[in-house]
Amino acid sequence: MALIKLGALVSNISGSIGGTTFARNRGGAYIRNRTVPLNPQSVRQTAVRQLFGQLSNVWSTTLTAAQRTAWETYAANVPLVNALGESRNVSGINMFSRGNALILDTAGTRVDNGPTIFTQGPSFTPTITLDEAADTLTVTDLGGYDPATDGVVGLLIQQGPPQQPGVSFFKSPFRKISGTTPATLAALPADVPLAFPIASGQAVFIRTAQVTTDGRVGVPVVQRFLVA
Repeated sequence: MALIKLGALVSNISGSIGGTTFARNRGGAYIRNRTVPLNPQSVRQTAVRQLFGQLSNVWSTTLTAAQRTAWETYAANVPLVNALGESRNVSGINMFSRGNALILDTAGTRVDNGPTIFTQGPSFTPTITLDEAADTLTVTDLGGYDPATDGVVGLLIQQGPPQQPGVSFFKSPFRKISGTTPATLAALPADVPLAFPIASGQAVFIRTAQVTTDGRVGVPVVQRFLVA
């Protein structure tokens, strides 16, 4: 891995060009060889690709012109932050697919009408406990968020492969372990089997994401746990 120092011509860079990946961590910018997952056709990856393909087809063949315009209007009013920390606007179909993929992944019902509230969805940090002996996860509260008064959301929970205890930052990959629908979120997820077994001394990263019933996605939250 080679570190790089950016200057006046290029102040930041992220992503892959050919076989080279540009990235940034707590130590600064660096370059590494681009790696390809060992199993790019896993059951989960195939299912996600199929889901996005289905949503693309729904956008083209099912949504009315007015519904597509509503999603375009929402996208134009709600910028997202890219890997460089810059705000940019995406297309209406991207917003439609982004929101509905998460809704369907949490067993919700697809929403065709674009949101009329021009904000991202809520983002909160749930309190999570890990049970090493049982390899399970339990959510004990939603970090002050109350679905009864703040609006119901679907909650997606993902786990990354366990890391060495010195690892303090983890970006990917994450694997889904729970998708809770808005109707059942009042009963917090408990004793959910982990995607990867854990052991004492390991660093475990859990990512949560929220989506509202009208398709607004909250900023995902990644938490680090050190297994005792």
